[in-house]
Amino acid sequence: MLLETECMKKAITRQVYWEIPSTVDLEAFLRKYPATFVARPKIDYFYSMIEHLSCGMDEQDLDANAGFINMNAEKMQMFNHNYKLYLDHLLNNWFILTDMNYIPGQKSKGFLINNYDGHKAEVKRIPVVDFKVRQKKKEELALKAIESKKTEKKYNHLTKWFNPKLQIDAESAKTMIEEMYPEQTGGIKGSRKRKPSDWAKRYKAIFAINKFANQEFYYSVDDNVGRFHSNLTNIKREIRNHITYDGHKLVNVDIKNSQPLFSTLLLHKSFYQNQTALLNFYSFPTFLQLLLPPSSIPHNNTSTNTTIIMLVESLKKLTDKGFGEYENYVNSGEFYKKLADAIYPTIPFDKQNMKTMIFTILFSNNRFIGQPGAEPKKAFRDAFPNVYELFKLIKMKNHRALAHLLQRIESKIMIEAVASRIAKERPYLPFFTIHDSIATTEGNEEYVASIVKEEVSRLTGLNALLGMEKWQNNTV
Repeated sequence: MLLETECMKKAITRQVYWEIPSTVDLEAFLRKYPATFVARPKIDYFYSMIEHLSCGMDEQDLDANAGFINMNAEKMQMFNHNYKLYLDHLLNNWFILTDMNYIPGQKSKGFLINNYDGHKAEVKRIPVVDFKVRQKKKEELALKAIESKKTEKKYNHLTKWFNPKLQIDAESAKTMIEEMYPEQTGGIKGSRKRKPSDWAKRYKAIFAINKFANQEFYYSVDDNVGRFHSNLTNIKREIRNHITYDGHKLVNVDIKNSQPLFSTLLLHKSFYQNQTALLNFYSFPTFLQLLLPPSSIPHNNTSTNTTIIMLVESLKKLTDKGFGEYENYVNSGEFYKKLADAIYPTIPFDKQNMKTMIFTILFSNNRFIGQPGAEPKKAFRDAFPNVYELFKLIKMKNHRALAHLLQRIESKIMIEAVASRIAKERPYLPFFTIHDSIATTEGNEEYVASIVKEEVSRLTGLNALLGMEKWQNNTV
């Protein structure tokens, strides 16, 4: 309660702003298309939705949703109970677009700003003018501060390194972004071709750079899968080359093809039978809840247990034919190359395409196999039918179950084991977790690598192959 009071007091005295793309001119839009659906429309209600979509570019995966941002109705209602009237006005006059893709219990409709001049956009701040909206905005900021304090209290060994010593060369980072996303003219681009527009990707990068440069660090732990999210996990990989800690360059140690590696745990019957093992099928209660379809929530304990028993028995009966070959590919150090050679022997190797294929196989709905774009998934099924069948069984009731399980295994290893051990053994060593990797100051990467390998082996028995990437600004 004391913590909440302190955060609330700080928020009350704070001037608050909307952060939106500088090329968005809402006032000009409203002069051209006056809002007549209410007697006295509030411009801050419009800004709340625009900021939500703008910040969503930073927080959400643009590639996963063709650049559209899933809107949080609960958050919008916090500012305005009649937000749909304002939303419809923006939609009807083409200020924003929608994908019209709503999946009950899984996905809300996606929206994006129809920003023709977006490639020139920087981040601009607009003061919140309406008193009630300003108070709501301060309340939102205070709640975020409370959550940050809770994260700091539980994960201080991770959050304490987000301090003024963590710096970004914003000027060189933005120069690089301009080179990555040069302004283009002509043709239809972006979401209309079912991929994020360059302006959205560019703005996401600019937004992230500004947050870093302004020392506006944020972090949280996902209660769902246990991942630690921060400025570093959300920032574009290339931008990390411009980040230093206390003037020292950083080196990132990552587990190669971590998701396929962890998926090999599922190929062994012991994972479902040995409940005394450090990591097993029953280690993750939140995963077990996903073994029922979303429509069955809240779950009945009896039906959940019955489903688990049936699934485990089905998994035990699966023949291991083809499992060994899949494991050999994963453990070879050239997983994507070997997979490509086996499935597409006549096509030039493209690592990114193979990564996308594996992402689709592991995380897409079983029903996707019948869609026109499912050829890679079918190719994998034909090459490794029993591995595919196992993944299919786990996703039988809920397609998110497999992704959830693999990410839970990852966070168990990297957050609970590796990070905790580094903090205990070398409390003075700066390090940052980025899901399946850990960045540390140059000269300490070998120590971090040894801890990652040891903890993966201790918890799973697997041999993790590691990669090291120096974050180095090549423009200096």
